[in-house]
Amino acid sequence: MDVEHPVVPTQYGPVRGVRKLAATGVDYYSFQRIPYVQPPVGELRFKDAQPPKPWTEPLDCTVQGPGGYQYSKLLNKIIGSEDSLHMNVFTKNLDSKQLLPVMLYIHGGAFMRGSSGVEMYGPDYLIQKDVVFVSFNYRIGALGFISFDSPELGLPGNAGLKDQNLALRWVVDNVAYFGGDPKNITLFGESAGGCSVHYHMVSDLSRGLFQRAIVMSGCVLNNWSVVPRRKFSERLAKALGWNGQGGERAALEVLVKADPESIVREQEVLLNENEIENRILFSFGPVIEPYITKNCMIPKDPVEMCREAWSNEIDILIGGNSEEGLFCLNGIKENPSIMSNLKDFEYLVPLELDLVRTSQRCKEVGKQMKKFYYGETEPSFENREGYLTHRSTQLMTDKLFLHGLHRTILSRLNSKKPSKTFLYRFSVDSDTYNHYRIVFCDKNVRGTAHADDLSYIFKNVFNDPPAKDTFEHRAMMNMVGLFSTFASNNGNPNGEQTNEWESIATPAGPFKCLNINNDGLQFIEYPEQERMKFWDSLYSKDKLY
Repeated sequence: MDVEHPVVPTQYGPVRGVRKLAATGVDYYSFQRIPYVQPPVGELRFKDAQPPKPWTEPLDCTVQGPGGYQYSKLLNKIIGSEDSLHMNVFTKNLDSKQLLPVMLYIHGGAFMRGSSGVEMYGPDYLIQKDVVFVSFNYRIGALGFISFDSPELGLPGNAGLKDQNLALRWVVDNVAYFGGDPKNITLFGESAGGCSVHYHMVSDLSRGLFQRAIVMSGCVLNNWSVVPRRKFSERLAKALGWNGQGGERAALEVLVKADPESIVREQEVLLNENEIENRILFSFGPVIEPYITKNCMIPKDPVEMCREAWSNEIDILIGGNSEEGLFCLNGIKENPSIMSNLKDFEYLVPLELDLVRTSQRCKEVGKQMKKFYYGETEPSFENREGYLTHRSTQLMTDKLFLHGLHRTILSRLNSKKPSKTFLYRFSVDSDTYNHYRIVFCDKNVRGTAHADDLSYIFKNVFNDPPAKDTFEHRAMMNMVGLFSTFASNNGNPNGEQTNEWESIATPAGPFKCLNINNDGLQFIEYPEQERMKFWDSLYSKDKLY
C-alpha cells in the first residue's frame, strides 16, 4: 500500500486518499469528494438521487469538493455546485480487521446553506480519538426541498433528507473499507443538522441505519422544522418566468431549465411580509409530504412520528447552547423595527398551536409571553444592549431551540420503551473561540450563541487549536471526549471526562443536565427548567408531545 496516497476499494470503485497531519499533531488519512450518488443535474434535478455509476480506476479523492448552491452571507455572493453530493472519510485506521466506531456528521445551515467543508468542520480534534469521522453534503434550498402536490410529478419534497438517507446507507455499506464499524455508527448534527438527525430517528426510512445519536441545537419539534405549505415552489417558478399557466408541470419545467444561481437568488427573497411577521424562517426545507411513496421521509406531523419512533429504543445525547438566541441580534441590528414590532406578541405564538392570529385567544397567549419575558417593560431596539437584550435572547433561545428539545425529551420519556436520554447544556464564553457570536454579534455582546459549540468540536479557519493551558482547550477536550466516549462506549458518555452524567429518568422533572462551561463540567439541575414549564403551559398535551 502507498502510505502517502492509499487506495481503498468501495462498492462502486476504488478511491485514492492522502495522508495528512492534523493541527493537533495526529497522522490520519483523508478521503474527500467520494461520490455517494449520481450528480443530480439536468433531468435529475430535484429528483430522488440515483446510485453512482461504477468506476474501475482509482478516483482522486485527495481534495475537497464544492458545497451545494447557496448564498454565502459571509462572502456576500452565491457559491457552490449542483455536483456536490460527496462523502468525506477521515480515519487513522485502514485495517478492516480492527474496526473503530463511526461518527457520522450532518451539517447545519437552516436547510438553505452550509456544507461539510473542512474550513468549518475540520477533523483535527475528533481524529485524536479512536473513531472514524465521516461527513457529507446534501442538497439544500429549493434544489433540495422543492415540493409539488401532484403525484404525477413524483416530487413530494425532502430530496435533501433523502440524500442524507442514501449517505447513511453508503456508510453502512462502505465504511468498513476505511476501518470503521458499520454496526457501531453514531449519527450527530447541529441546528438543521440536528433536526436532520432527529428526522432520521423518527422516520422508518432510516430505521436501523445507526445505533445512537447526538441531537445538537435542533430537532423535529422546533417550530422551524417543517415548512408550511405556502406554494413556495410555484412562487419560485413565477419569479423565474413562469406565466402561471399549465399547472404544476409547467412550473416544474421552468425550474428544471432555470440557472441554479437564479434559483438561489430568488429563493432568498421569496418570503412575504406576512410570513416574516409569523417568523417563518426559510422558504425551502422539510415538508410533510402530500402523498406517500416508497421513499417517504415525513408522512405526517412530526409530533405523531415522535410518539412511535423506532429510535425511542436507542440512546441519545441532546442539548443546546445557553444563549442560542443571540444569533437574532444581527437581524435586529439590520432591521430595528423587529424589536418595536414585538408589541404584537401574537406573532410569536407558536404556529403549531393552530390559533388564528387575530383571535382573542392568540392575543391572550401573546400577552402571557410578553409578561413572562419582559414584565411591564416595553421591548425596544434602544435597550437591546442591557437587560432587555438578555430577555430577548432568552425568548428567542426558548422559542426557536430549547423548548423543542425539551418536548423531544418529554416525548421519549413518555414512549413505551424509552432508552437513555442524556441532556447537556453548552455555556462556554470565549473572546476568541465563540466564532458565531464574534462574527454576527456586536463585540461587546457576551454569551454562548447558536453554533458557538462547533468551534470546540471541529477545527475551523478562524483559529488554530486553543493553547493547552486555557479553558478553551479544556472545553474542546471535554466536548470531543464526551461525544467520542458516547460513540465508543456503547451509548454511555461517562468514563473519560466525567462519571457523574446520569440519563433523565422521569418526565416529572426537574431535569438534570451536564453543564459545560468555562470552569469545566458540572452535573446540575437544568437552569432553564422554569422557562420550559412556561412554554409547556401554552400547549395542550396532544400538541406538546
